[in-house]
Amino acid sequence: MSTSALLPLANATISFRVAGEGVLTDPETGNVYPSWAEVQHTAFLKAVNVDPTVYPGVDANGLLYEGYVISPQALDPRVGIGSTGTLIFGTAQAVPFEVIRSRLGYGDQGVLGAQLSSILGTKITLLAKE
Repeated sequence: MSTSALLPLANATISFRVAGEGVLTDPETGNVYPSWAEVQHTAFLKAVNVDPTVYPGVDANGLLYEGYVISPQALDPRVGIGSTGTLIFGTAQAVPFEVIRSRLGYGDQGVLGAQLSSILGTKITLLAKE
């Protein structure tokens, strides 16, 4: 993939918690749980208010961040709606989030989706859990 046209506007780092490989065993309880991995992306995001007509069921007092994942431009395939992680703007404290929309409405494949993704990056919407 080429370099995103939005790279000079990068203003955030997002870290996703995704499924790793294999399982781990808790030494105290013996419980088995899936392993996790962290995936980082640089992004260009802007904060917007929640519109209940667009996002029914989402707390109207929440804060949405919309924009593009620009480095690497392709969103890890393990990241999707419901994925969680942390968002950092500059030197601010990390804010936990949940992905409520990822990729363009018509996907990253095909003529239009592939063209926009290669120029801008992957479109994403995050709901801050402050």
